[in-house]
Amino acid sequence: MTKSLKRVKRATQSDVAALAGVSTAVVSAVVSSKPGKTIRVGKDAEKRVREAMETLGYAPNVVAQSLAGGKRNIIGVFTYEAIFPSDSENFFYPFLLGIERGAMQLGQDLLLFTSSSFERGPRSIFPNGASRMGVADGAILLGEEPDKRELKQLHDTGFPFVTIGRRDMPDADLSWVAADYTAAVSDVVDRCARYGHRKLKFVGAPQVREQNMDREAGFLQKQGSGLTLAVERLPAEDIDADWLHKCLEDGNTVVLTETFKHAVALERQVAAQNGTIPGTISIVALAAPLNRSADVDRWTRISVPREEMGELAVRNLISRIRTPDQGPLKATLPCGFVSGTTLRKI
Repeated sequence: MTKSLKRVKRATQSDVAALAGVSTAVVSAVVSSKPGKTIRVGKDAEKRVREAMETLGYAPNVVAQSLAGGKRNIIGVFTYEAIFPSDSENFFYPFLLGIERGAMQLGQDLLLFTSSSFERGPRSIFPNGASRMGVADGAILLGEEPDKRELKQLHDTGFPFVTIGRRDMPDADLSWVAADYTAAVSDVVDRCARYGHRKLKFVGAPQVREQNMDREAGFLQKQGSGLTLAVERLPAEDIDADWLHKCLEDGNTVVLTETFKHAVALERQVAAQNGTIPGTISIVALAAPLNRSADVDRWTRISVPREEMGELAVRNLISRIRTPDQGPLKATLPCGFVSGTTLRKI
């Protein structure tokens, strides 16, 4: 007959109180103390409590404490990406760094929702028809392709959340933090003009979301004023030799690529024709790669303030949680410009 394993009993506040020789009320006061706040417990008693906690391996039940106090001080992080961005090379990783920094500054714990995906298909906020985010006070949502039906459903529950990236919906007014792509791309066009470029082409993805619209709007702001601007949307795989030939034949001297994938595809075609970047044509990338490549630094491109966006998302989320009656908070942060070597003067 197999001998059953004995389950180790989790230490309780009563156990800590007994070992420290104090009441459970004293233990509760020490456990519930906040940084910077005075504990109304004698120093000797507090020392004995903390030593007892360490001896017993006592860990406070954060969720139970927060439920008793009506506030958890826990914020969730959810991503629609297939793989949670824990790899430092992942495009979304800097957002997590900013979120963590913002949470630490405001005394919040982070809860990462990492197991809410099916074997196939994107992650879901409501994998079984119900949200599990209620254990947190609010959440930050990030990812390239959010399910707007789920955003609407979450909005209608009254649960506080902030999306990283502008999300406009006709039937739900959401809080978000976004990069100011419109101003960034408008600045790129100005820089190209100062370098002598007069005919510019914008190449973007066929699927148009808010960030795509913002980049295109920044490009078209400069229509006229001595510049000829053209917009074309197509999959990166469609950039072939014929496309390159027509682009050059039309007189374009610089291409602004909406995705890094488009930039790489264009460079490959130029190289296949024994040309060079920027000798044959200049390229400015209007987005960073989803996974950082070894030679990304040579590209002329805009840079997105991802860590700052994550940090601001936390601040705005806590503001929403603490003042639920205020309206949605929307914020844009300026992008930077990296000169690189793929844009030349003509």
